[in-house]
Amino acid sequence: MCSQQHNKPHLANVRQRTLLLLSRADSAQTISDKLSQYAWQCLLASTSQQAIVLLNSHQVRIALAQIDSHSHSLATDIRHIQHHFPHLLWQALTEHTLEHPCHWLFAAHFIDYHHLPLDWDNVNRSLGHAEGMAKLLAEGAASIERHEIDVLHEIQGSHPCIAQLKQDIHKLAHTDETILLSGETGTGKSLCARWLHTLSRRAEGPFVSVNCGALPASLIQSTLFGHEKGAFTGADKRYIGHIEQAEGGTLFLDEIADLPLELQVNLLHFLDNQHILRIGSSQPIKVDCQLIFATHIDLENAVEEGKFREDLYHRINVLRLHIPSLRDYKSDIMMLAEQFLHNTAAGQKRQFADDAVESICNYSWPGNVRELQNRVRRAMIMSDGPIIHADALGIPSHLGKLARTALPLNAAQLDANVLFKAVADNHNNISAAAKQLKISRSTFYRLIKKCNIQR
Repeated sequence: MCSQQHNKPHLANVRQRTLLLLSRADSAQTISDKLSQYAWQCLLASTSQQAIVLLNSHQVRIALAQIDSHSHSLATDIRHIQHHFPHLLWQALTEHTLEHPCHWLFAAHFIDYHHLPLDWDNVNRSLGHAEGMAKLLAEGAASIERHEIDVLHEIQGSHPCIAQLKQDIHKLAHTDETILLSGETGTGKSLCARWLHTLSRRAEGPFVSVNCGALPASLIQSTLFGHEKGAFTGADKRYIGHIEQAEGGTLFLDEIADLPLELQVNLLHFLDNQHILRIGSSQPIKVDCQLIFATHIDLENAVEEGKFREDLYHRINVLRLHIPSLRDYKSDIMMLAEQFLHNTAAGQKRQFADDAVESICNYSWPGNVRELQNRVRRAMIMSDGPIIHADALGIPSHLGKLARTALPLNAAQLDANVLFKAVADNHNNISAAAKQLKISRSTFYRLIKKCNIQR
């Protein structure tokens, strides 16, 4: 079947390579014998079932399909094989041209094809390149998978809510939709934002983090959107704002509820059209970046109070990820404490005394993981010996009691008895009662009304 004669290739130091040959033609064995001269071991299969059995017992990266009069059924077999082994790179051996009715197979399944009669040297080179590419793709996929596992392993805890958090981060990391992270202070929202970026397709781009609550009111617009030289007094040069700095990467806006209302409008415009205007310029600039927002504030309540724009709230609340509070996975608290102790001790032998363990487990941690980490650091400094006692943690008993009365932001968990107790504990001072429950006065009054409490 070959019109060209070649001397047998010199195979010294050439390693044996394996490929799948899917063919129903009588010449399949001849092709296999010819390729063996180039150090290729062909696994011969005439059906998808045979191919799958062979592929399950051999490490194969590339496949050859011989296209003949049975092209339609062959295409069905290839799809079946690809379903089980999607990493395979396929090449075709064919007598047909691109004008033949089966030409759609080439684009649908194959990275290359070879006409009969065959130039075997060229076939060998092409197969060698394909195997090299398949190896690179496999290594890249494995590297990405290992990276994802390593990153998600950093989220400590075995509680179901932590396992769910890992799953959610993995899902959301592969989207470009706006993400809103909610959760109490200290739960790790900024860390989750960085994990989302690291696992995303934008991981090679910049990760720009902005704490909206830490920006001076007079500089927020310039900091976010940038300005041109001479735009205002003191603008002696052009400044590229944080939004523009995030081009090709991720922009993380933490404490978004602290953004002034007038700037919320500008942010809404950017979300709608992905263009910004530097101060002092009339030239729109397109910015392509992933947007992640975070807040510890009840945004629904902020909207009711007129402190946050409703249209902006609906625009950023596309995909919401709630970061659990430490008290939601109390079974992991000692594991986390031990981990922080190990990291802080830097090789020193330190351990918690029984009273410290009791204090850690009984405290409700209103400052969440951040507070736990800081108190462990404090204990390391305040302890004179290798044993860390409860007093070194600095958890006053009245703080623990107060924290246990604190309520989550989920209003459905509030009831009349809790409201009555908070009012009584604070001698009918509504502001103090609301502060104790970690909610606003307006929310407190709204809940009073909801519970039909007569004032």
